[in-house]
Amino acid sequence: MRRIAASQSLQKFRLGHDVPSFATVRERALDLERCRLEQEGATDTEQLAAAQAQINALKEDLAKAVDGQQWFADEHKDAEDRAKTAEAQVAAASFRIQQLLDQLKERGESPDTNIPLPMSWDQFADWCEQNLIGRVLLSPRARREIKAPLFSDPSTAAKWLLWLANEYRNRRLNGGDGDLRVQVEGGIQNDRCGADSFQFEWQGTRYDVEWHVKNGGNTRDPSRCLRIYYFWDDASQQIVIASMPSHVRTGVT
Repeated sequence: MRRIAASQSLQKFRLGHDVPSFATVRERALDLERCRLEQEGATDTEQLAAAQAQINALKEDLAKAVDGQQWFADEHKDAEDRAKTAEAQVAAASFRIQQLLDQLKERGESPDTNIPLPMSWDQFADWCEQNLIGRVLLSPRARREIKAPLFSDPSTAAKWLLWLANEYRNRRLNGGDGDLRVQVEGGIQNDRCGADSFQFEWQGTRYDVEWHVKNGGNTRDPSRCLRIYYFWDDASQQIVIASMPSHVRTGVT
């Protein structure tokens, strides 16, 4: 019960802002005591003892602050080391995935042969992780947007993610610049966003999202309008889905 109460208190109140720290309370109490002694005409010895107590408290607070700063510095270094290790592991995994994909192509096989498409949005994120790993990645924003979208056909959206994972990605890996306006199939096309372009923050870098896969026409009916906004991440050699499956509202639209 004590742990729960402490946890709830920390969630609702900020130490040093909503609630004064122990050091602040102690410093104020010592200061008040020293002022009281001065007003009551205490002896020099008593006032000196009060001043010394205040100095000792300040020294203790300073030592704790130095220790805390060193702890944060050590934690920061550990976090940086873990991040570098994770990045190296991701790079190695991506390289291995590409090796396996190339081997399948040399045998005339496709990694996506007979892959069942998701029939509901509840299955969509897991389906992407299982089948598109190392090729197409859903951003956190896209993951939120596919939880309960109005667009009614998740299997069609998944089909065009496969197109991005294969035809489009292969073009980028072979030196293409991504300027690929094509009519894919069944009224679906890959085209520039035009006035609907927007910037997207991804892993500390700002990207221009200038391309999307869309169905034909200019419909804005959310149940029929498919828009998959994406960009190419050269570091991981993946397509990152910035937003889907609805039309993005920008300053122009």
